[in-house]
Amino acid sequence: MRLPIILDTDPGIDDAAAIAAALFAPELDLQLMTTVAGNVSVEKTTRNALQLLHFWNADVPLAQGASMPLVRPLRDAASVHGESGMEGYDFVEHQRQPLAKPAFQAIRDALMHAAEPITLVAIGPLTNIALLLTQYPECVLIFAGW
Repeated sequence: MRLPIILDTDPGIDDAAAIAAALFAPELDLQLMTTVAGNVSVEKTTRNALQLLHFWNADVPLAQGASMPLVRPLRDAASVHGESGMEGYDFVEHQRQPLAKPAFQAIRDALMHAAEPITLVAIGPLTNIALLLTQYPECVLIFAGW
């Protein structure tokens, strides 16, 4: 049986490998991807995630998340990953768009409507998770198995 997961990420070059693993590992079932500001702005991480999903022809919904940390200013890693977050990689244009709802709401909906438990894999800043637990404290019970 494949493990259903949600991947919360800030795609720069490093997270591209994790996204590939989540998409192609036979034991994983990537059901939702969400983005957050981190390596670069959330607009850029969302664009990077959509480009990677398109490149790998993956039909996975994606929701854009938090644009800023909750407590401090954003300190990105553009000096490491380049201004785009994926410096040196060129992707073809596509028409894919993120879901209309914010990441924390998309995560909540996926968790609450799942037929089986979903593992939340957060590999970027945890801002979307903080927003999820702030806006939907009932989700704390879902995380009790950690």
